[in-house]
Amino acid sequence: MFDRDQPIAKWRQQLVAAGMTTPEVLDELESHLREEIQRLSKSGKTSQEAFGTAVQNLGTAPALKNEFGKIKDPISIVERLMIGISVFLVIFIVLLSGLAAVLCYAHWAERLVVAAAVVCILIVAFSWRKVVPFLPLISNAGARWAAGLACIASGIIASSLFCNFILPRFEIGPDRLLPAIGIWAVFLIAVFSCLGVGLLMSERERTRWGMVKAPLQEFTKEH
Repeated sequence: MFDRDQPIAKWRQQLVAAGMTTPEVLDELESHLREEIQRLSKSGKTSQEAFGTAVQNLGTAPALKNEFGKIKDPISIVERLMIGISVFLVIFIVLLSGLAAVLCYAHWAERLVVAAAVVCILIVAFSWRKVVPFLPLISNAGARWAAGLACIASGIIASSLFCNFILPRFEIGPDRLLPAIGIWAVFLIAVFSCLGVGLLMSERERTRWGMVKAPLQEFTKEH
């Protein structure tokens, strides 16, 4: 017997993958799909045939996105924090660390250490969203904020420990310049901050930004 719930769930995941992440819109489209399936079933089609025809009648995911994509939720505090951290990391690295590597350090070994830190921080800034789907999703808002802020604070603590116990082991020249390895303290803050923001995100916020696990398989042509 054809179970319509599973293919409907996969159809909904396809809409999310196409960029339709507003839960209210997805719920409305799913409701229309179920009504169309029910109508077609009453006309004599099998459940599987009714599902395939209903999907065709509603239209492709890109077409549905064009029709409903303008409906957006207000940007939440967590989303603003996410954008702010990413922008800060990029600006900090490009303007400060990049210039420091060229102007402040004369030896190529030091410049290489700084350049490696810059590259790693930029990777975190641009790619951390791919890790968010694998972080635990905390349904309780209070617990979610506690875990997220604790993770962000851990980055500051880890960076402070790095500066107090590891950094002094490296030689500081007579000009009192920060050792090149000191830039890696920013890397610790970047990693923990991005993970913390990921923990702060609710299910709706993750869905809105496409930070959900991709479906295991796509629709077959028979659908």
